Amino acid sequence: MTIPGSTLTRRSFLLATGAAASLLPFAPPAHAAPTPDADINVIGPKPGYSPQIGTLVSMLTWMSPAATRYLKGITPAQLDYLFDPNANSIGALLLHLAASEVLYQRITFDNADPEKLGDSFDKPWGAAMELGDKGRKEIKGHDLDFYLAKLDEVRAKSLAEFKKRDDAWLMTVDKTWPWGPTNNYCKWFHVCEHISHHAGQIDILIKRVPGFKSATSQG
Repeated sequence: MTIPGSTLTRRSFLLATGAAASLLPFAPPAHAAPTPDADINVIGPKPGYSPQIGTLVSMLTWMSPAATRYLKGITPAQLDYLFDPNANSIGALLLHLAASEVLYQRITFDNADPEKLGDSFDKPWGAAMELGDKGRKEIKGHDLDFYLAKLDEVRAKSLAEFKKRDDAWLMTVDKTWPWGPTNNYCKWFHVCEHISHHAGQIDILIKRVPGFKSATSQG
């Protein structure tokens, strides 16, 4: 399903196919680099958030390292590597995750129409959101720290906004959502499983990038 009249196909796909996205198996984030959150493997309420929002935050926190934990030592050229003319690079997929989270920030925190976000979204995030030819042309030449900083910046805003809201907001149902009545909890859980979806792709790609040997990636 796509949103009628939309020309932003990947954005529409992200909005309309959350229930159908594949989940690929991966090891828990305990294999990631050390994290300041000693309770990362404890899913549940977190201090500073309402109970259900804290539980959602714990899931997002647990999932996020899945996309980046095997990338230590990767070069900009390897992040840009394309396997064929239709492929997405690892770097583009990382920036896509950041763009997707910004999209859901705009939708849920700002009550914005996802098809009418304008230049404030499309200029910084359009190529990363849509990927394809535009992404292949524009997303290149960055090192890993660039992508990690973008992901951290976007997540910091999400966490700050979650602290302003309560469980009643999280459970609010949007009856106009493309795949049917959907609450904010489901929308943000989709952000969580979207990370899982692309983490599986990234894990496949890093095993095939010429010259890159991850010390921890599973065979």
